[in-house]
Amino acid sequence: MTTTVDKMSQLARSLIKADEAVVAQDKELKAAKEHARVLREETIPGVMHELGIEQIKLDSGQKITIKQDVYASISYANKAQAYAWLEENGFGGLIKTEVSVNFAKGDLDKAQALGRELYEKGIKADLKQAVHAQTLKAFLRDELEKGTPVPLDLFGARPIWTTRVK
Repeated sequence: MTTTVDKMSQLARSLIKADEAVVAQDKELKAAKEHARVLREETIPGVMHELGIEQIKLDSGQKITIKQDVYASISYANKAQAYAWLEENGFGGLIKTEVSVNFAKGDLDKAQALGRELYEKGIKADLKQAVHAQTLKAFLRDELEKGTPVPLDLFGARPIWTTRVK
């Protein structure tokens, strides 16, 4: 029995070491990703702006370009105001509406008739509105390029310059 307990202890120590190695590798990966982000979004665009260029071709044949982009995420607190702004400014089509209803087992007929009979059946439905993240990002990027004034803080947006390697 001692051999089994010794073997189990050895396996447990191996697992602990493996878990520690995973944590260390995760930290290393996060640091490498952050380093790449700083180069991509801050350092290279900054130097290229100083030089007054938007692209450069390397000896390797790769082309480095910079382009304005935007990060955006509408917070729950700003959702109503952001959607109102979109509607008032003619961009309400960006807002997608979803109706969701939960049916009990065997209520397939009710589900199929929902479009016609939702209110008549007294079925409670959840209504959700959302703007897809990529749609919002593309919209804001386009409006910024046009020079259209957009309340960036309302959309949790911040413009950035980003580097592309081709």
